[in-house]
Amino acid sequence: MFLRFDFTYISDNDFLEFLLRYYARDFAFALRKTQDHIILDVKSDEAGLTSFCDHLNFIANSVFLRHFEVKALEDEHFIQEEPKNLADFTKRDFLSSKNLNAYIEKNELETNEWSCFVDDMLSFDEKEFQNINKENFNVLLDRSVKELKNAKFLVLKNAFGVYKIKLFDNDFKASFLMPTDLKALNSAFVCSNENLKLLASLEKPVMKLRFSSIFRKNHSTPKHEFKVKMAYNLFLFALGLRLFEEGFKFLSFFKLEHFQDELELFEFENQLVIVRGLDFVNQRAKELILSKEDKNYARISYILSEFKQESLLLDLSKTQDDIVLLDKELKLLELTMPSSAKQIYQDICADAIGKRLYDNFALQFELLQGEFKLEKSFFSLLGLVGLVLKLDDSPQKAALKLLELSDESKIPRGVKIDYRFKENSKEFDYTRTLRSVMSFLLAGVEATNIAYGAVESLAFFLRDFYDELREKNQAQIAILSGSLFEHKSLLKNALKHLKNCKIAHAPLYI
Repeated sequence: MFLRFDFTYISDNDFLEFLLRYYARDFAFALRKTQDHIILDVKSDEAGLTSFCDHLNFIANSVFLRHFEVKALEDEHFIQEEPKNLADFTKRDFLSSKNLNAYIEKNELETNEWSCFVDDMLSFDEKEFQNINKENFNVLLDRSVKELKNAKFLVLKNAFGVYKIKLFDNDFKASFLMPTDLKALNSAFVCSNENLKLLASLEKPVMKLRFSSIFRKNHSTPKHEFKVKMAYNLFLFALGLRLFEEGFKFLSFFKLEHFQDELELFEFENQLVIVRGLDFVNQRAKELILSKEDKNYARISYILSEFKQESLLLDLSKTQDDIVLLDKELKLLELTMPSSAKQIYQDICADAIGKRLYDNFALQFELLQGEFKLEKSFFSLLGLVGLVLKLDDSPQKAALKLLELSDESKIPRGVKIDYRFKENSKEFDYTRTLRSVMSFLLAGVEATNIAYGAVESLAFFLRDFYDELREKNQAQIAILSGSLFEHKSLLKNALKHLKNCKIAHAPLYI
């Protein structure tokens, strides 16, 4: 008899594969990978299989492991493979069950399964950095605790950048907060069990959590949420443990130098959304993406390489031109934005209905002025809507405020904002959207309703656009990508209304 484990793993990195091979190394086993799946067969007697399953229970959960199944099969179906050299796998100083349990239970300093200890370098003066090893671990730990308690700071350097670290003192300008213990989270944040599981995973991602109402009442923070990251190696875990015992709840991390993005993500309706970070992408793919001059197109090529069927890619960005591709090649959408307020009103007044709307609007509302520098994107369009709603004087800031209004809205449905192409063209008609907004303002509709309606109606437009392609058998799946989908109101409506729709397993930002 042997056991077959089927792991649904939505990343092409080799971290889970390594752990499975590591813990199966003393057994007869076979492992194979398909898209989003790792199949592991392990053969032994009953006691051996029980022992292997016990080891699996201690493997740190991965954010990319979405599901697994196990079943018993007869031996004639088992084909053993030649084991791979574990030294060939990507190495990382993860905080794992091996080094964590040795420290907690025996107060021993161990390497993890990858034979890594701590990769971070530490400085007390921002000039001279020291490697953290088993010999100096406790000395550096004692001094770090002492420096922090004396209101001084530490400096850490790793593959992601250089960070200044201090005890949290109500300064909300930090890049992220690190709880000294999982139990410290509830003192400041609302954290579901699902988010807690992600934070405590092998990867230790950065996540945004909402401040609790009690914390916001007792602290003068203008923010509703903040980025959080748990201790990701043994030194930071030991530092947090010592500080938590003395009543300190959080460390503030300030990024002084940026080398690369940390993994940042959230889970939405059982789908994992990777916001930033290429570090957990296949190493060769990561190197290829970063080597290209146009890294965004390289990221898109990487995303599309996963899909064999005809696909519609909807890459909607807050910082770059939107990209809408059919079957990896054909650009289907032209988004041209105006360069000035004067151009907006000229385009609106191009027909009699638009001119009458403009005249009525000008009698009751202040008109836009000045010139704009806009990307060819729906984010820019939402910025223009935000300007009309007087959310801000900057199109970019107005777009962000509109999206914030939409994300926090509790209304079941917004007003229907007009999104459409120009007649007999694949060029989008931005004036129809603005005319629609102006009409609702004249009718007395509140800005919150219009903001949510603008986002919801964008999802309806994408749905109709996609459905037309599906009816012609030109697209079988829609792939959502790009930083605009960081906003949950758009993401929710897109996932709800687009059939056979999937979030790309790659960062929204590059």
